[in-house]
Amino acid sequence: MDIPKERAVGSKMLSATDDGDREFEIVGVVSDFHYASFKEKIAPLVLQRIATPRRMLLRLETGNLEDILGSMQEIWKSSVANTPFMHSFVDKDVERLYEEEKRIGKIAAFFTLLAILISALGLFGLVSYTAEQKKKEIGIRKVLGASINSVVQLLTKDFVKLVLLAFVIALPIAYLIVNRWLEDFTYRIEIQWWVFALAGGIALIITLLTVGIQSIKSATVNPAKSLRTE
Repeated sequence: MDIPKERAVGSKMLSATDDGDREFEIVGVVSDFHYASFKEKIAPLVLQRIATPRRMLLRLETGNLEDILGSMQEIWKSSVANTPFMHSFVDKDVERLYEEEKRIGKIAAFFTLLAILISALGLFGLVSYTAEQKKKEIGIRKVLGASINSVVQLLTKDFVKLVLLAFVIALPIAYLIVNRWLEDFTYRIEIQWWVFALAGGIALIITLLTVGIQSIKSATVNPAKSLRTE
């Protein structure tokens, strides 16, 4: 049962120790803070003062860290001779809580870049093949007065439609995967629509750059060369 902060201060509580249950007086109540991974809820925590210290939490200046740690070790040995001096940094401890997420992020980034590279190369090859197949059609259009812009649109519009179709198919799948991953966290962000819009926009830009380069190249070829065999 939750006890109001005003009533908790000054009351007694039992705590299990090496010497059995002991009674302690509550001298203060602090706000909830997270000391574990965001996958877990904030759990109750009791901070108590003991005669023999087991650990200390200190804020240090990092300018001369080695000398500071050396001095701390000497003081610890002189005060707590039976316990070895061991130290860790809070930022590194917090970082270790999310090692799995960092590893997944690196793997996902690697395969994302690999997929983009393979897709761009495949797309470039496909538009090159399409341009070669329509070489004579492009030549005839240019002879009849077609502009470079219209020729580029001729080669790019089908690829843009395919990218948009792929985006529509991938959108719900990506949403379900990301949402399922976020369900592992008790404290989590909400998925924003602009993230998917940004991903789709980047995919479209990569497509336009890849297809556009080859399309402009094909559109600027002298039509006499493509129609020479006719």
